[in-house]
Amino acid sequence: MRIFVTGGTGFIGSYLVRRLLEDSHEVKALVRSSRAAEKIRELGAELVEGELSVPGSWQDSVAECDRVVHCAAKADDWGSRTEFWNVNVEGTRHMVEAAAGKVDRFVHISSIAAHRGSGVCDESTQVIRGGHPYCDSKAAAEEVVDRAVEKGLNAQLVRVANVYGPEDPHVLPRILEQVSRGSFVIVGDGSQPSNLIYVDDVVDAISAILMKECEPGERFLVTDQNAPAIGEAIQIAFEALDIDPKITRLPKWLALAAAALSQAFAFITGRRPTLTFYAVFSVGNVRTLVNDRTMDRLSWSPKVDFREGVKRTVAWWKETAG
Repeated sequence: MRIFVTGGTGFIGSYLVRRLLEDSHEVKALVRSSRAAEKIRELGAELVEGELSVPGSWQDSVAECDRVVHCAAKADDWGSRTEFWNVNVEGTRHMVEAAAGKVDRFVHISSIAAHRGSGVCDESTQVIRGGHPYCDSKAAAEEVVDRAVEKGLNAQLVRVANVYGPEDPHVLPRILEQVSRGSFVIVGDGSQPSNLIYVDDVVDAISAILMKECEPGERFLVTDQNAPAIGEAIQIAFEALDIDPKITRLPKWLALAAAALSQAFAFITGRRPTLTFYAVFSVGNVRTLVNDRTMDRLSWSPKVDFREGVKRTVAWWKETAG
């Protein structure tokens, strides 16, 4: 099967490209620069140069494929609304335009950021706008896909939780950045769900969705309900790293106040803030993800225990950057 992948040089996307090639599929990967994507070219993917936020000849390559997995996104806790919108919303619009009437399936990789806030969330939880530009852009991108489904596109939407693993650009680096300053801050009492899931388990779920008969517009939630709470997860990571930093527990309201000061300073200086509202809400909100329906529909469940996942991630870090 010929599969078009966006975000193939990113964290989840690179793992997915590797898996699809191992499963004997032909992969075309959209990249901004073939030089930066040499790694996935060596794996056997065909590179298609183009900018997701700009329509172009790259869209013709989509029509040459059977299915699409749209992984690409600007995922960050800091940046302008325009930056997020151009990639996450307009980029998705350009993808569905290229795919409409041409491919038999379009798998859109979204995020739990699309349904912000606290409480219990499952596959039916509605998207919410009105907050951080990343969250708003992911919600808006889902709306773009939903409208395309109404016009006949066979698309499925996959909300992915907090992904970690070797080559992780977010979770482990941020832990190490804090620890390097001599201490570690946990927002709240640490009992809130971490909503972490190992990258291989995410790829297993995406592969299952890609190959299974699904309803147009069907939503899936990919998380590990057995992942430990934030406080325990941090302790497990410290054990694997063989470090014992001072841990400070900060009330959420105080963390938000610190984030307000940090972001104000960033606006004045043009530097990246050390703490953002998004980061505080991400780790401080008590949000319980329930994905029983996804597991049942796909006959899938996470296989990598959190301790084992952290062990693999730390081993990679020590080998490459530690």
